[in-house]
Amino acid sequence: MERVFYWMIWAWWLIGIFLILQLTLLGVLLIGKYRSLRFIERVEKSCTAIMPVMKDYVSGSLEEVYGLPKNTRLRREVLEKVLSQIRSETKSAVEQEKVRQLAVQELQPLYQKMLSGGSWADRMNAMYFMEEFLLVDMGDTLAERVRRGMRSGEEYRQALRVLASFSHLQAVESLSDEKNKSVAFIKEIMRRLNREKLTLLYYRTGRQDLLLLQAFLVHAGERGEEVFLPYVEKALQHEEMEIRLKALKSLGFYQQVEQPELIEPFFHSEFWEERMYACKTAAALSGAQWKESLLRLLGDPAWWVRSAAAEALLSFSDGPDLLEEARKNHQDRYARDMAAKMLTTRGEVSVHDG
Repeated sequence: MERVFYWMIWAWWLIGIFLILQLTLLGVLLIGKYRSLRFIERVEKSCTAIMPVMKDYVSGSLEEVYGLPKNTRLRREVLEKVLSQIRSETKSAVEQEKVRQLAVQELQPLYQKMLSGGSWADRMNAMYFMEEFLLVDMGDTLAERVRRGMRSGEEYRQALRVLASFSHLQAVESLSDEKNKSVAFIKEIMRRLNREKLTLLYYRTGRQDLLLLQAFLVHAGERGEEVFLPYVEKALQHEEMEIRLKALKSLGFYQQVEQPELIEPFFHSEFWEERMYACKTAAALSGAQWKESLLRLLGDPAWWVRSAAAEALLSFSDGPDLLEEARKNHQDRYARDMAAKMLTTRGEVSVHDG
């Protein structure tokens, strides 16, 4: 009995200690939440107070900024918020540059410290605003961090995004060496690179790295710069089918081709995917010279090819007439059916046709 009594006392002690720890933790969390809310409130108040001053400074009405908070963290967050808002609102190149210069003066030294000694969240925050405010002078600092061993994770990917926005050579070098890259991420980087660095990336590894080449071809079409069109047309003769398909897709974005004779072989390809993309490309390029090939492919064994051929024919000004003729007289039954289906879908079949 006495032993049970001691066990009960010991259990109550444990419960009491546990409750005290729980209450202490709750108190710490509440205090932290309160401080966080108070800080957010201070940021909002300071932003409201400084915004008119900052707008006058950026517009040239004031010679210098006054009234910024003294506290380093508060000053940084207020500047980030206010400058970001002004930058998004103004279209003036002069005012945009003034925002950038103020960010260089006030924020760049802080970001230098955050990159070298801050937490993960601090470094990510610094890189985000480095890109937004175009703090290109920090490119070498960031590139050095990447070279020193930053090789994976979201921080590494964000670093490459920022370097690409600065069109820094390290972005090209890192993307070339990256093993576990996705097409989506490659295109993110390519969208940020200028023409010179994008060309360098193509010549450096793009012709050997199939994933990079696929991303490059589609991006070149989306970008629409004619300087890349010869690279796209060259890829039409690549040994890998996936590369050839991406080149055709890119030409669809360009809506032009310098060597149309390179398209013709795709209408006779042994692969249905290439025949289908040839039809899509003919429609995108408005290639009247391929009408006969499209009429032939109306009877293709693959439904997707027949459908693409019908869609392409319908894109021409005389498309309905061509499909009507095919519906009545094409030698292939599948072609007649596809032409009829396309015309019916588009409401082109005459109700008097018998």
